[in-house]
Amino acid sequence: MSLASTLPEVQVHEVDEQTVRAYEHEGPHYSEAFNLFKEAAAYVCILASTSVGPSPVWDVRQAVLGGHLVRMFKLMRFVLEESIEKRAEMLAILVRLLAECVINLRYLIRNDNPDLIDSFVAYSLQHERDLAKRIRENIRENGGEELPIERRMLKSIEKTFLNSGIPESELPKKKVHNWGDKNLYEKAKDVLLGEAYLAIFGGPSRNVHGGWHDLLQHHLECVAPEQFKANLEFTRPRPQPIYALTGLIAETLSGYTELLGHPEVTPLFARLSDLHRRNRMASNLHEEYLVRRRDEGR
Repeated sequence: MSLASTLPEVQVHEVDEQTVRAYEHEGPHYSEAFNLFKEAAAYVCILASTSVGPSPVWDVRQAVLGGHLVRMFKLMRFVLEESIEKRAEMLAILVRLLAECVINLRYLIRNDNPDLIDSFVAYSLQHERDLAKRIRENIRENGGEELPIERRMLKSIEKTFLNSGIPESELPKKKVHNWGDKNLYEKAKDVLLGEAYLAIFGGPSRNVHGGWHDLLQHHLECVAPEQFKANLEFTRPRPQPIYALTGLIAETLSGYTELLGHPEVTPLFARLSDLHRRNRMASNLHEEYLVRRRDEGR
C-alpha cells in the first residue's frame, strides 16, 4: 500500500478554538477527543499497512515493530467502539493495554538494536519452551505414548520457533523476567514517560484486575459510608485519557517514521505534528472548561 495514495483520504479534524471554548457540557468535549483519536488511528493503520524498501514483507525486526502498530490499531478500534457505546469500564481496560503497547514500541524505537529484538522475541518464547517441556515430560510418564493433542501442540511450538528464527536450544537457560532487562515502569522512564506512567498505566491497571477502586468507581453505588448497592449501568467516559493517548500515539508514530528513514513516509511528519498541536489545544480547552465549572460550583 502506498502512503502517498492513502494519506489524502484521512479526514483531518479541525479544532475551532472559539467553538470548543463555548462548550457548556462535557459531551462535546468528548466528541473532540473522539475525532482526534480516530484521526490518529487512521495514521496508525496507514503506517502498519505501508511497505518501504525493496521487500514487501517484514523480517523479524520489522515484524516486531510493525506488529506493535497492528496491535495498536486493533486496540484503538476497540476504544472507538466502546466510546460510541459510552462504556468507561471497558475503555479503562483498553487504555491500560494501549499504554503498554505505546511504551513498548517507544522503547523499541528509542533503543533499536538486534539484541533488544532478540530479547523481546526470546522472552515470549520462554512460555513455548516451558509448555513443550511439560508435554514431553507427560509423554515420558506415559511410557512414550503420545496423544494426538500433544503431537499437535509440539508441532505448533516447533513452528513458532522456526518462524521466530530462534532455536529452542538457544533460549537463555535462566528464566528472564523482563525483556530488555527492564520492567515496564523502567521502560517508561527510559522513553521519558515515567511521570505519565501512573496516569496512563498504573491507574487503569486497577480496572484490568478488578480491584476495589474499580468496583467502587464503576460497579457499586455508595449510599452511605460502608453501605453499597449494585450499579449495573455503564459509566460515561471522560475525555482526558483519550487526549493523553492521542498525544502519545502521535509522538510514537513520529519516532517510527523517523526510524524508517524513508522518503515515502516523510509527508506524515507534518500531519502528525499538526495532530499533536490540535490535540493539545483541545485538551487544554477541556481543562479550562473543568476549571470554569469548578469555579462556578457545578
